[in-house]
Amino acid sequence: MSHYQRRRPITVLDSRFEGRSLELYTLDGEKLLGLVDEVSQNEIGMLVEGSPVIIPRSSILYIATGLSDIHGHGECCESEYVLDEDLIGSEVSVKLVNGGEVSGRVMKLTRSEIGIVQGNRAVIVPRTSIIYVKILRR
Repeated sequence: MSHYQRRRPITVLDSRFEGRSLELYTLDGEKLLGLVDEVSQNEIGMLVEGSPVIIPRSSILYIATGLSDIHGHGECCESEYVLDEDLIGSEVSVKLVNGGEVSGRVMKLTRSEIGIVQGNRAVIVPRTSIIYVKILRR
C-alpha cells in the first residue's frame, strides 16, 4: 500500500466510533439501534439489545448518528469520483437503492462513504447504497 493510500480515509465509520451509539439501517429495511463494539474494513460489530450483532458493510443502507460523530475534514478521491471534495458544503438529495431519499449538506467524503448533515444529526451513506445524487445548491 502506497503512502498516498494510507493517508486517505476509506470510510467515515471507523474505529473512532467504538463505544458510540448508532442507528443503522440495513438494505432490507431493518433498523438496528445499539453501541458500536468493533469496526473493521468489512464489518461493524454492535451490541443491539444486549446481543452482539455483526453487520457486513455491504448490507448497510445508511447510518444515523450525532452531528459531532463525523470527525475532521473529509478528503476523498479526486479524479476517482465526480462526487469529491469540491462538493463539500453542497446541499444534496441522495436517492437510495431502496427507493428512499436522504437530503442535507455534504460534510465529509471518503472512497466508500459520504457524510451528510441533517439539522442536529449526521447520516453516513455507503456509496454502494446510492442510486444517484442530485445537487440542490452549491
